[in-house]
Amino acid sequence: MRRPLALPTPVSHLETTRPSGSTRSLSAPLEQRLTPDPRKAWSWLQKSRLGRYGVALLFFLCALLLQMELASLMSTSPFLFFYGAVMVAGWWGGWGPALLVTALSLGAVDHEFLPPRLTLQMRSADVLSLGIFALLAIFITKLNVSLSRAMEERAGLLESERQARAASEAARTRLHTIFMQAPAQIFFLRGATHDFDFSNARNSSLLKSRDTLGMPFQEGVVKVAEQDARDVLDRVFATGEPFVGNAVPLRFLQTDGMEKETFHNLVYQPTRDTQGQVDGIAGFGFDVTDLVHARQRAEALAIELRQAEFRTRVLAEVSTVLASSLDYEATMRNLAKLVVPALADWCFVDLAQPDGNFRRLEVAHARPEDAATAAEVLNFQLMPEGNPRHPPTAALLRGEAILLEEMTPAHIKRSAHNENHARVMLATGLRSFIAVPLVVRGHTLGVFSFFTSFSNRRYTQADLAFGLELAYRAALSMENARLYREAQEAIRLRDEFLSIASHELKTPLTPLSLKLQALARELERHPDAIPYSVVKGYVDTGARQVKKLAELVGDLLDVSRIAAGRLALELEDVDLGALIREVVVRYEPHATRAGSTLEVEGGESGLIGRWDRLRLEQVVTNLIDNAVKYGSGKPIQLSLEQGPTRARLRVRDQGIGIAPEHLPRLFGRFERAVSERHYGGLGLGLYITRTLVEAMGGRVRVESEQGRGSTFTVDLPRERTLPVDVSVAQPQ
Repeated sequence: MRRPLALPTPVSHLETTRPSGSTRSLSAPLEQRLTPDPRKAWSWLQKSRLGRYGVALLFFLCALLLQMELASLMSTSPFLFFYGAVMVAGWWGGWGPALLVTALSLGAVDHEFLPPRLTLQMRSADVLSLGIFALLAIFITKLNVSLSRAMEERAGLLESERQARAASEAARTRLHTIFMQAPAQIFFLRGATHDFDFSNARNSSLLKSRDTLGMPFQEGVVKVAEQDARDVLDRVFATGEPFVGNAVPLRFLQTDGMEKETFHNLVYQPTRDTQGQVDGIAGFGFDVTDLVHARQRAEALAIELRQAEFRTRVLAEVSTVLASSLDYEATMRNLAKLVVPALADWCFVDLAQPDGNFRRLEVAHARPEDAATAAEVLNFQLMPEGNPRHPPTAALLRGEAILLEEMTPAHIKRSAHNENHARVMLATGLRSFIAVPLVVRGHTLGVFSFFTSFSNRRYTQADLAFGLELAYRAALSMENARLYREAQEAIRLRDEFLSIASHELKTPLTPLSLKLQALARELERHPDAIPYSVVKGYVDTGARQVKKLAELVGDLLDVSRIAAGRLALELEDVDLGALIREVVVRYEPHATRAGSTLEVEGGESGLIGRWDRLRLEQVVTNLIDNAVKYGSGKPIQLSLEQGPTRARLRVRDQGIGIAPEHLPRLFGRFERAVSERHYGGLGLGLYITRTLVEAMGGRVRVESEQGRGSTFTVDLPRERTLPVDVSVAQPQ
């Protein structure tokens, strides 16, 4: 059974190995290194020639002394101690010292212990004894030498084994240290249950566990891509085929129940026993999360760069489309068709109308088979006051762009106008949506909406910024087109006004010129004196034409003052009823000539307010003149009502009336509801009237039906606090 790799045993100081096999600490004190080592002396006695023979002689002398001391007790065994000396000499020194001790022992026994003593003469029996001793000594020496060599070989083998074990343990420790400190996740599993045999620090830290040895690999802790890691390990163990993956996403279950995703290069390699059977798995993992994220960022930047290039190209095309025509409706239709399919699968254009409502101008779509759905979508309009959850409506109400990265069917149903609208929007396959209001100079001109469906593209903040730029350019183009139309209309009105003004100014001059020519002829016919009645007729006619000419010039001057902001009011207490009666009396001949009569109701005195008398007289005169001009010779009623704080004047005629489409612009400058060929005038009277009434704090309005006459109503406050842009001159 394999043993788990163990951490290396810590050491207190560094050691070196000497050739003799001993170790000496380099950090030991000097006096310890100078002290004789007994092991070295013992080794010297054993291995040097002098030491071996010295030890043999020492033991021989010991045996001789013992034999001499105990000779009286061991007379029959004079060789006993010498056998020991030979044995020790053979064991310690080998053949040479043993033979030396044997020879010395033979001589010593023969000389000291065998009779005759102190001589070297030998008897036959002694020769036999000495020969037997020599043979036994040689035999003992052989045995000792053989045993000594065997012991040396065994010691050598044991030392080799010890060194091999030490080297193996050092290598094992080194390998364990390398595995533990490796910049990778390393683990070893054994058995089909995948019990941990080893797990380095990085792997244990990744698994949020310090003690994994002997523990089985838990299911559900780690997911390899979309698979549980244990399933992958089971497959490797069962098939014996390694698992190799590059930048594989790993998801680890955290203690809070959330999953953390990292990316690794993985190798799960099966390990085999001596029979070749799979008995475990070696796993290696290299964290490449930073590399994967860097690559993803690089890819995202590359995509963003391509998208930026694409948007720049689209904006260039958009600028070309927007500059191609001053018909903004056609331009917006072309713009919607350009956005689809370059940026979206669908595109809506909703434009504001003069009445405050919105009209869906265009519905562009990418697929021809969606034409029927697009026709249904075109029928749905924005509902600014009815459905603020509708994204284009929300963009309109907030005045800001709306980005919905993911539109679910439930969201579509909640934001729809009704069930039919929800059905149609679901049919489009709406996925990701952007709605941008078309705003320029604080005015909302419409809403530009586009979204994806079948392409499954999801819009981002970058797409929203692009939509804002697109809408800004479109709104600016629409505003420029509107300003161009207004400029063209202003030029047309100017030219028309100059034509009418020249005609109107010539109208009083022509009869005046004719009357002067007639008066000159009368002077020729009556050189002495012209009849009074003739002169008076000519003078009255000329006076009326001069007055009309003065009124035209006065209107032009008033328009000039209004445009320059120099309209001055002189406030004083004015009796409105008396003023109306004066104007009626003065204007009655003119009304009579037109076939109309002026009827005044409620014109009694006592309705007094602070107004500008001359300007208020000008207002009443303009309204009566307008009623006489368009009254078709029918009676004209003037009614006056008074309240605690306000006064109301109504001027009603029964003439031609005003078409409904002309009512909104009736009080505009140079505006006319009829042809100048049939009705004269500069088109300034009602404009001046509205301006004067508003300057005095009131308001004027008109009610009319074509063919049934018109009613003009003026409401004036009796006490007026003037606005700051109107100058007031107090009467002296």
